[in-house]
Amino acid sequence: MAESTRSGEPDEKIVRLLFTDFDGDRADPDDVISDGLDGGYADRTEALAAILRDPDEGPYERFLACLALTRWGDALGYAAVAEAASDPAAVDWRGASYDRLHTQDDTFALLAEAVGDSADMVEERATPEARVRAARALLAIADRVQFDRRISALLRRDLLSACLPALRDAVDRGVRRLAEHERLGFDLGVQLALMIVAARAVDPGWAAAAAGRLALAEPGERALRELRELQEPGGEEPGGA
Repeated sequence: MAESTRSGEPDEKIVRLLFTDFDGDRADPDDVISDGLDGGYADRTEALAAILRDPDEGPYERFLACLALTRWGDALGYAAVAEAASDPAAVDWRGASYDRLHTQDDTFALLAEAVGDSADMVEERATPEARVRAARALLAIADRVQFDRRISALLRRDLLSACLPALRDAVDRGVRRLAEHERLGFDLGVQLALMIVAARAVDPGWAAAAAGRLALAEPGERALRELRELQEPGGEEPGGA
């Protein structure tokens, strides 16, 4: 959450779990989550799961619990992400974190990053299928929820093939929204462009056609710059291998 912010003070329980490092010192949740990957996550998973499950906990606290569990490859974290994506407008932790540059909600963007980056944990946690389900659910709402460039975390080669139908459907819906000049409040064009460029690796024919449709929908200069990657053989794929 290094480029995000939120208002209010966190609850004491979440401070102990995610604002306190494994030496007992005050720390940033990003650092605690990262350090937990070395095995420390096991000592804090049960308590974070209890926060995530408890509707009486604050939205910010439950969001942070979900974020940590997801990054640690936990099945409950992935399931919570997929459930939230099934009805994003109803999620009460929307706005628990927001992008400093655009002052827009970025909770789903941060969860997308956690899902994508958790590839290094799924074998240890025996949760590869749960990760794919969470990624698929997030990609399915990419035409109506802000991810911006963090969507690249879901566009890794290990997820693309399994999630391609959801990606293609979201792109098709998003292009229609842009063509109809729907007011969205975020840069949908760049999200769609990143998805299309990444899909070239597994479905180049569809990607080329989708790029043409997106360009005609006037997606904005940022999106058009991304689409130019399709004209450059050997261009780097969003999200890496």
